[in-house]
Amino acid sequence: MSDLKIISKSFNETLKDSELQNVTIELAEAFADNLINDGLLKEIPIIGTIIGLTKSTINLVDRLFLKKILYFLTEIKSIEPHKREKLISDIENSEKCKIKVGEKLLYIIDKCEDHISAIFVAKLFSAFLKEEVSYKDFLRGSLVIEKIFIEDFEEFIKTDSKNIEKIVTKYDTISELQINLINAGICGMITNDVSVRDQDDWDQSEKYVVEGGNTEIYYTDIGYKLKKVLTKKCLNL
Repeated sequence: MSDLKIISKSFNETLKDSELQNVTIELAEAFADNLINDGLLKEIPIIGTIIGLTKSTINLVDRLFLKKILYFLTEIKSIEPHKREKLISDIENSEKCKIKVGEKLLYIIDKCEDHISAIFVAKLFSAFLKEEVSYKDFLRGSLVIEKIFIEDFEEFIKTDSKNIEKIVTKYDTISELQINLINAGICGMITNDVSVRDQDDWDQSEKYVVEGGNTEIYYTDIGYKLKKVLTKKCLNL
């Protein structure tokens, strides 16, 4: 069995069966900074497996990856193991699932820029486990989080929707945040057609009246779901 399959199987075991109450942010930070003995974490299947496969002292890259995993696990530990097991098994037993959930999560977490991105992915996965979003929406949302500059994503979560979803007239400008959210797939935009007609009021100096050309900024389907779910989960940010 390849190392990837061993790690994937171990992560599935962690997600489905493990009691994670001992996983804390403080533990993740101490482990990443090499301030605690690795043996204290070996009881967590995925951590013990990765440590075992290294066969030597864990390097910085390994520690940063495991830090992301620990932050991820911290966010989902409140979900009962039997609930995690049922939903994950339901996905894996469906005909549409081509990659085991644990393996897919490893790919996603590995692509996270840092543990902050991993936290947002974990909050979204927690929403899936609570059946607030579908697994498909979790995957779509994770891709958005992977693509966007994390500070823009945090600002999106914190900013009132009325300051993002709005009509931008030809006299206004689209903000940098709105542009970044559009590029990430969180927002979309549509510009009304421009029309020109004769001026009805002959006392006006302008011979023609130009109408339209306004741009509407709106949340995409995944943008709306990310805003709804993560705003509720991130009130303490």
